[in-house]
Amino acid sequence: MEKKNGLFESFFTHGEPITVEKNQIIYAPDNDMQMNSLYFLESGLVALMSYSRSGEERVYLYMKGPRIISFMSLLLNVTNIQEIIGNTVSNQLFQMTKTRCVLYRMQGSIFRTLLDKDLNFNRLILQATAANFIEVLNHFQQALEENASVRLCRLLLDSYVVKDGKKILPKTMSFLEMSRYLGTHPVTVSRIVAVLKKDGCISKEQGLVVIQDESKLMQLIENDIDIK
Repeated sequence: MEKKNGLFESFFTHGEPITVEKNQIIYAPDNDMQMNSLYFLESGLVALMSYSRSGEERVYLYMKGPRIISFMSLLLNVTNIQEIIGNTVSNQLFQMTKTRCVLYRMQGSIFRTLLDKDLNFNRLILQATAANFIEVLNHFQQALEENASVRLCRLLLDSYVVKDGKKILPKTMSFLEMSRYLGTHPVTVSRIVAVLKKDGCISKEQGLVVIQDESKLMQLIENDIDIK
């Protein structure tokens, strides 16, 4: 990635490079310091999630770099959204790293200055906002209209990370976590994974799921195949 001439140059110039290990919360609605920062996620996987009253994690979206994350609260504060829509926007969502992540952290004060003075940065934030909105809409549409097999194939393609030249699913993506995300039973996930493994779409190496054939997974998605 071209760090000095690329689309995300402002983060490389004004942001602080950090590495965050897995299972760390980088954004919480009750943490003032985290709410006053945004990130460019260069690599890794981050979950957009909440906690139930019993403390159970509920994941709504997995976000993979490169992308901008954790900026919506800052943007809403800048635009005085309450005056526009006439009520208070409540956000109880967290963001947690699901793998080791490389990020560039930008302070809210710099974010606001760039919004005021840098047209290219404004365009970047607008594009990121639109892309996030469309992604969330697509995710909920797929949850309503697609079968578990197709959604699992999508999850595999969306969530893998490249390590030592191999496309692997993070260890945190257990059958239990995937089943919670998909709204199905862990046994269903296990059964579908077994078929995908038999067909050569994936393999299991040292306890890790490895993507072997992306094109086959895409064909299953495009043909709306329901693995029984």
